Amino acid sequence: MRDKILLLVLPLAAITAPANAQDVVYAPGTGAAEYSDTVSPYYNESGAGYDNRARMGSMAGRLSDPVVQDSVGIMVERMAGAVLNMPIDGITEAIETARPGTVKRQLRRGATVADVAGRDARYLPEELGDQSRAAVGMMGGVARAMANMMPAIENLGRDMQNQIDAAKYEARRARDR
Repeated sequence: MRDKILLLVLPLAAITAPANAQDVVYAPGTGAAEYSDTVSPYYNESGAGYDNRARMGSMAGRLSDPVVQDSVGIMVERMAGAVLNMPIDGITEAIETARPGTVKRQLRRGATVADVAGRDARYLPEELGDQSRAAVGMMGGVARAMANMMPAIENLGRDMQNQIDAAKYEARRARDR
């Protein structure tokens, strides 16, 4: 039953994601810069592009911040609570109208998702909030690891690009003989 309720909560989290991403900054040359007067603090004007390690480090710091973790947890708790308090009269009536006999259980007028979910549903918002806090903390650890690996990943990308360029050059040379 928890899985079903979680499936109801996740789309709401996706809908609210834009509100949580309001500090997104566009950088010059992305095509969106004409519409923005701000430049990312991680953009290097010398032409080197973005300092990915700094960006990942900043993200890791934010995700590891207990205030951010608690904010996400509170948002998830409130969204789960809101979903659990949603009345289902209209939904069950629509289902029964479309496919008579589908709704087997008689529900009282004004029944909510929590009524259908059962007595343990009252603990669900708090459990989801706690799990969300822990998940955000773990994402901070992953972002920190990625920040530490970023120089090696960038070197790997440059090496791959050099190998691809060399292979293209050799292919052109062989073709032009």
